[in-house]
Amino acid sequence: MPLKVFHTRLPNVRSYLQTAFAFDLKAGFITAVVALPLAIAFAIASGVPPIMGLYTAVVAGVLGSSFGGSKFSITGPTGAMTVIILSVVNQFGIEGLLLAGFLAGVIQLAFGLMKIGQLVKFIPFPIVSGFTAGIGVIIFIGQIPNALGLQLPPKEFIVETLLQILEHAISINPAALAIALGTIAMLACLPKIMHKLGPLKSLPPSMLALLLSTALVYFLALPLPLVGEIPMGLPTLHLFPISLDLVHALLPSALTIALLGSIEALLCAVVCDGMTNTQHDSNKELVGQGITNMFTPFFNGIPATAAIARSAINVREGAKTKIAGVIHALILLLILLFFAPWAKFIPKAFLAGILLFVSARMIDVEEFKTILHISKSEALVLFATFGLTVFTNLVFAIQMGMTFAVFLLFIRLTKMAEITSLEAYQGRNAKVADMLEANPKLKENVQLYSINGPLFFGAMHVFDSRLGTHLDLQAPYIILRLRNVPLIDSSGVTRLTAFIEHAHKQGRNVLLAAVQPAVQERLQRSAEYHELVKPEHCFESAEKALEWVEKRLGGKPMPFIFHQPR
Repeated sequence: MPLKVFHTRLPNVRSYLQTAFAFDLKAGFITAVVALPLAIAFAIASGVPPIMGLYTAVVAGVLGSSFGGSKFSITGPTGAMTVIILSVVNQFGIEGLLLAGFLAGVIQLAFGLMKIGQLVKFIPFPIVSGFTAGIGVIIFIGQIPNALGLQLPPKEFIVETLLQILEHAISINPAALAIALGTIAMLACLPKIMHKLGPLKSLPPSMLALLLSTALVYFLALPLPLVGEIPMGLPTLHLFPISLDLVHALLPSALTIALLGSIEALLCAVVCDGMTNTQHDSNKELVGQGITNMFTPFFNGIPATAAIARSAINVREGAKTKIAGVIHALILLLILLFFAPWAKFIPKAFLAGILLFVSARMIDVEEFKTILHISKSEALVLFATFGLTVFTNLVFAIQMGMTFAVFLLFIRLTKMAEITSLEAYQGRNAKVADMLEANPKLKENVQLYSINGPLFFGAMHVFDSRLGTHLDLQAPYIILRLRNVPLIDSSGVTRLTAFIEHAHKQGRNVLLAAVQPAVQERLQRSAEYHELVKPEHCFESAEKALEWVEKRLGGKPMPFIFHQPR
């Protein structure tokens, strides 16, 4: 049996080697070259040793590509994660960070298994934009000391960092500043220049900047803060301490890491889909990210997620399958095994230049302008999330941003609620208008209302103010048209049945027209509704309800009779 399986799969392997392997190898190599300095830079920005960034890129690269639901996403350390990682390291140390990463992986795995991948993408865009821009500002300011050649301990809050910079401004290292600015210039300008050079256009500008800055340090012996020694060898299994008290303390940070990582991973998958005309599996992607973050801490890795920039490079360089992501990780491992000693010559100013360039691109001014023009209330959420991210902490910023968004959604849903009387509705429906004009007796005996918008607890004041004022009218028939009511909650059901009961006590008939299936299902669950409304009083349209009333008015008026529906 195993031999049969081997023979059935061998042609697939042969076909892959003949058609796709060369493309995946090229894409994996170029992506690894780009990921190398970023892995080191993000580790330093996170307040952890550089080797942890490389371990993360290797382990997360293999696991993310193997188990994820996106064909081309590359998983590893990212800029968005550095701020929350630094916060956790400052509070709980590296061992606490490893546990937080593991817990975040468990949460992401739960997200995927519960199939809420689509729900994660429903986080409002102003929150994502404000949060991302705020992280960009924190990274940018946090890297200024390294760009100036100042060896300062990382701070959690940017005000502290700025005060540190001002205190040590006289100690600026001109060589470090030159390398940082030169790196930024190369990252910004070289892609346009190299695009015209044919075969050289695939060379990453970051790698050229790395080679140049490292060569300057090595041959000129420039007195600059350097990355330092990076140990050679494979990542080894590392067990970190776990306690209930520590788990409880780390849960808010773990949830933030899980949410941030999930959002970035799904956004990355959408970007890859757009570039390749493919379709990712969002729930499988979250499962893959969860598995990645659960296992990476056991190899001294920091929390990781899919990186949009590296994934885009992977696609652009011609990747055909998930194997490209695995190849990228294996090439990083080979670099770690054979070239790690050279890392001690990498200047921190070069890494600062990369992070300054990356973080500046995270601050999308055009997004701010667009949201500001579209909606002032959404702009308020955007700037509130941005400000809280920059000046407080990420956990609090996300919590408050979501609170603002829910509050604004509540206000908007409340404003959507509207109840239109017979006169206004008649002007919108020609058939209803013709029926009423043709039969004055019908017009005298019917009061019609069209309820628009969600009938939930926030809209009860609209219901009371519009319908409550008409309860003293003597029209024997009331028609409530619910076609434009997309949802109803328990408050809406209770208030609607109370209105029907009050009308019945006055001897009036209440008819329901055009009730949406979801609303009808909720109403059917209410015992009071069953007692008050019989099937004969529910119609597919307001016109059908009027026809029913017209037939009743044609003969002797019939008294209203309470009875259970059939």
